Amino acid sequence: MTGRRSLSVVVFSGGRGSSVLSKELITNPDIAVTLAINGYDDGFSTGEVRRFLGDSLGPSDFRKNASRLAAELKTCAPDLIELLDSRLPADIAASAAVEHLTKMISGTLHDRRLIDWVSAFLYEYSRKAAPFAFGDCSIGNLVFAGAYLRAQRDFNRAIYDYCALLQLPAGLIENVTDGTNAFLVALDPEGRLLASEADIVDANRQNRIKDIYLLERRPTEEDTGALASMRTVDAGQWLEAHQQRVRLNPRLVDRLGSADLIVYSPGTQHSSLFPSYLTDGLSDAIARNLSALKLLITNIQSDAELTGATAVDIVERAVYYLRDKGRLPISTPFLITHYLFNDPRASQEESPYVPLGRLDALEDPRLVRISNYEDGITGRHDPAKVLTPFLQSFLHRPRRQRVAVWLYAGESRSKISQTLLEMVRARIQDLALDVTVFYGGVEPINRRLTDRFPFAVRHVGSAADAEENYRQALANEGFDYALLFESSGMYNGEDLVSVAAPLTFGRLDAVWGSRRLSVRDIEASLRLRYRHNTVLRMTAEAGSHILSAAYLVLYGRYVSDTLSGVRGVRASYVAAPGVHLADKLLNQRLLSRLLAQRAEILETPVRFYAISPEQVRRTSVSEGLRSLANIVWWRVHSGETSERMTERAVAPPSDEHASANTAGS
Repeated sequence: MTGRRSLSVVVFSGGRGSSVLSKELITNPDIAVTLAINGYDDGFSTGEVRRFLGDSLGPSDFRKNASRLAAELKTCAPDLIELLDSRLPADIAASAAVEHLTKMISGTLHDRRLIDWVSAFLYEYSRKAAPFAFGDCSIGNLVFAGAYLRAQRDFNRAIYDYCALLQLPAGLIENVTDGTNAFLVALDPEGRLLASEADIVDANRQNRIKDIYLLERRPTEEDTGALASMRTVDAGQWLEAHQQRVRLNPRLVDRLGSADLIVYSPGTQHSSLFPSYLTDGLSDAIARNLSALKLLITNIQSDAELTGATAVDIVERAVYYLRDKGRLPISTPFLITHYLFNDPRASQEESPYVPLGRLDALEDPRLVRISNYEDGITGRHDPAKVLTPFLQSFLHRPRRQRVAVWLYAGESRSKISQTLLEMVRARIQDLALDVTVFYGGVEPINRRLTDRFPFAVRHVGSAADAEENYRQALANEGFDYALLFESSGMYNGEDLVSVAAPLTFGRLDAVWGSRRLSVRDIEASLRLRYRHNTVLRMTAEAGSHILSAAYLVLYGRYVSDTLSGVRGVRASYVAAPGVHLADKLLNQRLLSRLLAQRAEILETPVRFYAISPEQVRRTSVSEGLRSLANIVWWRVHSGETSERMTERAVAPPSDEHASANTAGS
């Protein structure tokens, strides 16, 4: 049956770059989302909070995401979100700011945690007697600073407490790192230092970034001056020597390990996303999850820190940082399984769009998906275009295909019973299929025994009625596939499993069992039938190949064994008007219709036991010639309906209900 299951998604995000994607995810009750964010922001009031606290990462991106998600999910009062997102006037004096904050928490309408955290910040401000630039400062950043102080300067604990204030689910927002403080800087291709995250994203500079670094301390003016006098390579070595190694958040380790989908979102890559990828242990945690899809979504439009960059450049730099600047021996597919490139060619205005770049530079084209992922001409991604194909593959379990197995030419209960037991021993019951086995034309097997099989077993009447009853079941009971198996003893019931297994996902139109792929078996059969008559043996073998060659010439597809007695076909082909299971041309009718409709057919080897021609009737030369004539006839008239093609086929010989076994030509 079709079903839904919960899905775990981790999104590497910045402040707002993934907002449209995360909105699509968080509003789906079947999806558990984690936004993984770093705290290297140091612009405006965030930078002032970091300077004042001295040992804290920046709260801004966590605060922005918390407010946005709380508004989307309606987890708290809108007034609280509005208060946290409000800012002090740009020209406010320090004394006026303190007075404003004191009045703000003096009422009884606010959550006690908010009151406590603002009080903690004000106390720290009064205790340190250090200046603080309150102008244009976000109230939420000051509240977060107080939460950080109350959490004994544990940054990640402050994130959890702040999110709890907004009543967000635990784990929805996570810091990528363990909270270790670090400062983001970059070098441009000329070796000039961009000494802060704010410098990297400065829209007035149109930066080109050569490399980024996480430092243990903020560069001083002396550091900046010294670096300016160095060669680029020496400046890089100095920055490497002063790097801060930051470790992965243990909570995120668990989330990545259980994730079904990992998304590297678009955004300010060098400031918000690439720094996250430098976290020690992150790439190993991602690579260890072998089953997750891992999507890197490149930017649609360029920005200040992507000057001149292409989509291919973004991919290459992401891989560079995920592999710790080339130091980790992890193959790219363990880290990224799909690159999603927006194709800007449909746009009237090319200039703001990130170009695709040299696609031939990418090692594996199977990872690349190129399409129009933009929502109109907004410059933002359309989440349905980006995520829906991947989410659907996870959220909707494939419907279990219903397979109706037809055991024909069994001649006795013993042969039917042997086939049923071989199916059980081969574990057909372990396949994600709903299997029902039909048989007829023999006495019914004891019901107490058939009820013990791990699949349904149905007797459908005498030889005169069995075929029609089976076809009625195909037409009326919603079966997806008909699996036709000759139970004369020439075929192994265990091969029903190898034929049925590829049908699980419902993509194929037919799975054809081929004796030709089991060379020794078919050779043994020919030797037994023709014994020492080499000429007849060679003629029979050539006849089989002629039928295969006919399909190659007429349809462009070589089918190695057109006379097989083991095949699985979509039920609609077998239940179609004019198809008769006892027809000795059944295989040719099915193959001609399948190939005329460009059906997807998989051939798989099946075992074949040599049985004396005295025991089992074989395909005659005249029947082979008639088969060849009809293959040509049906190809010429392939534009007609299937029913008309059947009606106008070359007439069969008089014994229409002879066994349809196809044991060799």
